[in-house]
Amino acid sequence: MKTHFTLLLLFISALSFSQNQNKIDLEKLKSKVYQLVNEERSNNDRKVLGLDAYLKKAADDHAKYIAKAQTLSHEQTDAKKQSPKERVYFYGGNSFVLVGENLLFTGIKDLVYSETDLDTLALKMFNLWKKSHNHLNNILDHQYFYTEIGFSIDWENKKIYAVQLFGTK
Repeated sequence: MKTHFTLLLLFISALSFSQNQNKIDLEKLKSKVYQLVNEERSNNDRKVLGLDAYLKKAADDHAKYIAKAQTLSHEQTDAKKQSPKERVYFYGGNSFVLVGENLLFTGIKDLVYSETDLDTLALKMFNLWKKSHNHLNNILDHQYFYTEIGFSIDWENKKIYAVQLFGTK
């Protein structure tokens, strides 16, 4: 009987976790933020940024790291992944000669995000970066040709963390 109860609790916990994970479509959110970044670059006579799988792995890794630490830092304690460039190299992006990084976290609602909600969240995130001089400089830097965005959600504290990496090969 005790085993059945434990299994039931595990099932309910897993179901609850998976339901939360599906509340925000992170691929759609990434696409919307990516589009806003490239529109800003185009409006400022910059080339649009391409996407890169190595940058994606490093951005996802760091988003999980800062969410777990509940702090914004460009550094990690793991010596092999301490800086943004070292993280990109760790995941195989050894051809990158220049790497930059934007970080943020913002509040989220405990609901299933509609297309309109995703648009609003993407714009909110983009504007947080745009209103910051250093973050906007990364977005508009003519030296960067690639980008990727990673997210991690902290449902307990209702926050989403985002990492945008930029790179040049």
